[in-house]
Amino acid sequence: MRIILIFLFVGFAQAASAQLLLQGRVVSLPDSSALAGAVIKVKGMNQGATTDESGRFTLSVDQAMPSLQISYIGFESLELSLQMPVSSPVTIGLRPDANQLGEVVISTGFEKIPKERATGSFATVDNALLNRRVSTDIGSRLDDVAAGLINNRGKGSAQGLLIRGQSTINSSTRPLIIIDNFPYEGDLNSINPNDIENVTVLKDAAAASIWGSRAGNGVIVLTTKKGSASKSPQITINSNVTIAARPDMFYQPRMSTADYIDNERFLFESGRYNSAERNAAKYPFTPVVELLMAQRDKLITQEQAQAEIDLLKSRDIRNEYGKYMYQRSVSQQYSVSVNGGGDTHRYFVSAGFDKNRPSEVSNTYQRFTVNANNSFHISPKLEVSAGLYFSESKNRNGNPGPLVYTNPLTGSLVTQMYPYASLAAENGDPLAVIKDYRLSFLQQAQTAGLLDWHYRPLAEMATADNTTRLTDYRINLTADYKLFSGLSLSMLYQYGKGISSTMNHFSEHSYTARTLVNQLSSVDSNGVVKQNLAPGGILDRNENAYTSHNLRGQLHYSHNFGSSGELVAIAGAELRDYSTQGGTSRYYGYNDSYASARPVDYITAYRSYVNPASTMRVPYMDSRSGSSDRYLSYFVNGSYTLKGKYILSASGRMDQSNLFGVETNDKRVPLYSAGVAWRLSQERFFQLGWLSSLKLRSTFGYSGNSNKNVSAFTTAFFEGTDYYTREPYAIITNPPNERLRWEKVQTLNLGLDFETRGRRLTGSIEYYFKKGIDLIGSMPYPGSSGVKTFTGNYASTAGRGLDMTLTAKIFDKSFKWQSDLLLSHTTDKVTRYEVRALATAYLGNADGTSVYPLQGRPLYALYSLEWAGLDPSTGDPQGYLNGEVSKDYLAILRTDPDKLHYHGPARPTTFGAFRNTFSYKSFGLSFNLSYRLGHYFRQRSVSYTDVNNSVVTHSDYGLRWQKAGDELLGSVPSRPSAVDANRDGFYAYSQILVQKADNIRLQDITLSYDLTRNASANLPFRNARLYVYANNIAKIWKAYKGSLDPDYAQAMYAPAKSISVGIKVDL
Repeated sequence: MRIILIFLFVGFAQAASAQLLLQGRVVSLPDSSALAGAVIKVKGMNQGATTDESGRFTLSVDQAMPSLQISYIGFESLELSLQMPVSSPVTIGLRPDANQLGEVVISTGFEKIPKERATGSFATVDNALLNRRVSTDIGSRLDDVAAGLINNRGKGSAQGLLIRGQSTINSSTRPLIIIDNFPYEGDLNSINPNDIENVTVLKDAAAASIWGSRAGNGVIVLTTKKGSASKSPQITINSNVTIAARPDMFYQPRMSTADYIDNERFLFESGRYNSAERNAAKYPFTPVVELLMAQRDKLITQEQAQAEIDLLKSRDIRNEYGKYMYQRSVSQQYSVSVNGGGDTHRYFVSAGFDKNRPSEVSNTYQRFTVNANNSFHISPKLEVSAGLYFSESKNRNGNPGPLVYTNPLTGSLVTQMYPYASLAAENGDPLAVIKDYRLSFLQQAQTAGLLDWHYRPLAEMATADNTTRLTDYRINLTADYKLFSGLSLSMLYQYGKGISSTMNHFSEHSYTARTLVNQLSSVDSNGVVKQNLAPGGILDRNENAYTSHNLRGQLHYSHNFGSSGELVAIAGAELRDYSTQGGTSRYYGYNDSYASARPVDYITAYRSYVNPASTMRVPYMDSRSGSSDRYLSYFVNGSYTLKGKYILSASGRMDQSNLFGVETNDKRVPLYSAGVAWRLSQERFFQLGWLSSLKLRSTFGYSGNSNKNVSAFTTAFFEGTDYYTREPYAIITNPPNERLRWEKVQTLNLGLDFETRGRRLTGSIEYYFKKGIDLIGSMPYPGSSGVKTFTGNYASTAGRGLDMTLTAKIFDKSFKWQSDLLLSHTTDKVTRYEVRALATAYLGNADGTSVYPLQGRPLYALYSLEWAGLDPSTGDPQGYLNGEVSKDYLAILRTDPDKLHYHGPARPTTFGAFRNTFSYKSFGLSFNLSYRLGHYFRQRSVSYTDVNNSVVTHSDYGLRWQKAGDELLGSVPSRPSAVDANRDGFYAYSQILVQKADNIRLQDITLSYDLTRNASANLPFRNARLYVYANNIAKIWKAYKGSLDPDYAQAMYAPAKSISVGIKVDL
C-alpha cells in the first residue's frame, strides 16, 4: 500500500472510457489516525465520496488518470493524480493546517459529520482540553469546557451536569450519556477519563432529536480511544497524585461552646429537662446536664460542678473532628494504553487503576478499569469491530461523619453533637459519647449482665466495614458493510451489565450489634439475663443490578453531485431492553470468617429491656424489587449541501415503549427537527476581507423526556412481606392513565459562526427558545379511591438563553497566547401548573436543590417574607400584613404565594469561564476563571426552637438583640420568653436573610513542560509531559460579604484546595 503525503502532486488527469473502482483510506499525519468525513472529489466531474468512521472510501471513476481533490476541515487540502487501475487500496495522508480549527468532527452517536456541514448546536471537547483537569471522574472534567453546560456543584443529591437549563419538573434532569454509539445506563464514576478521546455536547433539537424521547435534557457523547494504523505499538503511560488540604471544620458558623453551656444551664434551671428525666425511654443527657443534676441531688458540690463545666467550655468538637475524623485527601491515578495496527487490523488496549484516600478517615476508594477494542478490515467492503469495557470499584465507608445522638427534649436524632464532646483521651484511647440512652442506665445494664452499651466513635471507625462494590461492563459488536458506492449497512449490538453491591458488616463488638442484643434482652425475677437475640455480627446486604441490550440496524447513504451538492442520510431502527433487579437482606449472628449466619425468630414480640411496658421484634429487613423497560424506535436523519454554501437538514424519530398506553402509541407522533445553514462567506457578494468565514444557521424541532416512574397501566409496588401473615403485599402507586404521553421539549435555535482572517478570532453566538410540553406531575386524587396522588401530563415550562464562545489567538509565534471565553445566559419559568401549595412550601425551596413550581416563576425560585426590622422595645422580628407592620407570624406565613417577595432564581442564570493558555517552547501555562451570576441563596441564622431544645444553632445567637438600641447594630431577633415556631419560621424565611450568590473564582492553574525526541534524539521515549495542576484556588469576588462560599452555602465544608503532580509518557 502506498502512503501519499500532503505535498505529493502528480500530473494531470487523462480521460478513460472504462468505469474503474478506487478504494482507499484518508489518515492524518504523522499519527495515521483515521479522518472520518473527509471529502474526495474527482476534479471537473460530478463524482465524489466521503470517508466513513474508519477513514475508508470507495469511489467509481471513469478516467485512467483522475485528478483527486481531498479536503478535511482542520487539514491542508490535497490535490493529486493517480494512474488507474490501482491494484491495492491507497492511503492518503493529510497534514494539519496550522490556520484551521482542530475541533472539526461532530459525533452524534449515530454518525460523524464535519462541523462545516452541521446546522445544529454542538460543542466539542478535544482530548487536550478534556485532560487539562486532573480527576478520576469524567463529570468534573466537563466543568467550564462548553457554553451552556454547567455542573451544579454544592447542591447535594441535585448536583450534576445540566445543559441549557431545565425543561422538566418531575422527571430526571440528567443529560443522556452516549458511549460509543449507545446510551450508557451505569454510574458515570465507572468511566475512566483516560479512555475517552473526545466529547461532543448536543444542545438543540437538530443535534439531539435523533435520540428521541431521551434527549430533552441534551446529550453528551463520549467517544473512547481507538487503535491507529501505526504499524508498531504505541504505548502511553499516565500517572499523577493529588493532595488536598484537610477540610475546614469551622466553615459553617456555629454557636460557641460557652453559649451552648450557658443555654443548657438556663434550660435546666427553667425545668426544661424535668419530664425528660422521668421518661421511660431512658434518653441521654449531655455531661453538663448530668453535672447540674448531680449538683442538684447533692452528689457533688457547686464548686466541683463549676470546675468541670469551666473545663468543658474550653473544648470544641470541631477540633476533635479535624484531628481524628478528617485528614488530607490523597488521590493516585495510573493508566497505561497500547494501540497500533495496520491496514487490516487496529487495536487499542488500556488499563487503569485509581486509589484514593478521601478526606474522611477510615474511608477508601479503589477502581480498576480495562478497555479493549479491535477493528478488522476483512475485505474492501466489510469491517468488523468489537469492544470490551470493564470497571470495578470498591468504596469503603467506615467514617460516620458528623456524630448524632438522641435529643432528650424531643426524642429525635440531633444531627450535631454537643460541642464539648471529646472523642479520645490524651493517650489516644477512644472515649465514649452519649448516643441513645442515659449513661447511668448503660452502667446499670452492664452491671446486670448485658453487653457493654457505650458508644465510642473512634472504636467504631476502626472496626466498621461498610463496602460498596460497583462492577460495570459493556460488550459491543459492530459490522459495517458497503453495499455499493455511497450506500453502507451497519449493524450494532451492545450488552451492558452493572452490579452495585453494598455489604455493611457490623461486627459482634459494634455498637449496632450490641444495642440490638441488649434491647431484645430480658431479666427474670432472679436477675438472670436472657438474650432473645444471641450475640453476633450483623450483615446488611443491598444489591442492585441492571442489564441492557441494544440492537441497531442502520443504513448510511452519501452521494456527491459535484458542483451541485452533496447528500448524506442515515435511516434505521433499534431495539432496547433495560431491566433492573434489586434487593436488601439482613443476616444475624454473621461470622465473617466462615460467611455463616444464624436463623432468628421474626414473629415473637419480646418485652423491651429499655421500656418493659413495650414490645419489639427482631427487625426484618428483606425486600426485593425489579423493573423491565422495552423500547422500539425508528429514525431517519439527513442533510443536503448545495453548492457548498446552503445546507438543509432534517431528522425524525418515533419511540415506542411498554411504559405508555396503546392509544397513545397508535397515534405515532414522531419527534423531529429541521435546520438550515448559510455560509455567507462563500457568496460572491461577500466582500469583508477581514472576516474569512461567516455562517448563519437555524434549527427547530422536538425532543423528549421519558419518565420511567409512570405507566399507562395500573402500577403497584410490592413492599415486601407482612410481619404477621408472612405474605407479600403491594401498594398501588398510580391508577391507569390511557392518555399518558411522552414529555416533549420544543427548541428553536439561531446561531452564527465566524472567524477572522488568519483565525485570530473565532467564535459562535447562539440564541435559543425552549418549551417543555406535556410535562409529568402529580396532583391530588380523591381519598376514597385508595390512591393519594395521580400522575399525568399537566404542566409546561418555557425558557430562553444565549450561548457564546470566543477564541482569540493573541500571540501565535514562538510565544503563544490563546484566550477562550465561554458565556451562557439561561432563564426558565413555569407556564402551566395547576396545583398550588401553602406559602411555606415555596419559601422552603431556597437552595436550588428541589422544585416546587409556581406558575409564572422559575423552576428554582427564591422567595421571602417582607422584612420590617426588629421591634425596638422587644427585639421581635417584624413583617408586613396587608401593608401594615405586624407580628402576627402565623398570618404572615399564610400569605398568598403570589404575594411573596420574589428575589430571583436560586441557580445561576449567567455562567461561564475565561481560560487563558500560554506556551513558550516546551513550557505551558494555563489558568481558568469561572463565574456564576444572577442567582440568590438564603443564609442560615439562629433558630430559637433549636435553642429551646438544646440543639447547637448558628453563631448569630451571640449577635442577638438583648437591649434597646441593638436593633440599630444588627438584625438578629431577641430570645423570646416563650418559643414560637411561627416566629422562628418568619425570621428564617424573611427577606433579611436572602443574599446574592454571584461569584467569580480562580478555579485552577496548570503548568507543564514537554520533552520530545525531536529536541533530543537520545531520549528513550517519543514524548513526555510533566505537569502540575492546582484546583479550587481562590474566590476573586463574591457579592455576599460573609465567610461562606455561595456555591456551597449549605454544605458542611467547601472543597479544599488541591495540587496534583503527574507525568505522561508516549513510548
